[in-house]
Amino acid sequence: MHKSLNTLGLAGVAMALALTPAMAGAQEQPAQETPVDAATEAAPQAAEATAAATPAPAPTAEQTAQVETWPADKQAAYKAWPADTQAYFWSLDSERQDIFWRLKDADKVTLSKMAEPQRESTWKLMEDKVKAMQS
Repeated sequence: MHKSLNTLGLAGVAMALALTPAMAGAQEQPAQETPVDAATEAAPQAAEATAAATPAPAPTAEQTAQVETWPADKQAAYKAWPADTQAYFWSLDSERQDIFWRLKDADKVTLSKMAEPQRESTWKLMEDKVKAMQS
């Protein structure tokens, strides 16, 4: 019962994850149109293309050994994630990894692709929600 409450409690956070990119985009739009040259406009797109072209590092032997100790369903879920989401998972501390497992796979992928400031604010929301559920 407690686990299902955690999942339901994180549903609101998952919605925040889904809506965060749209909200951030709305805030970034300038109040007035300003002239932009082609080079300035292409810079963010070039950065995104470079980031997308950079392959995620392969799991270490230690990480692979840890995955092999997990139940089969958890291993299958992990292996279904894109490589960059898997790499992001390993960058998290153990507390955040526990929370990460509670998210839907689509939300995990979304979180792993967020810009760092946006990702950190989303983590703050999720951690606050988990603390509130535990008290």
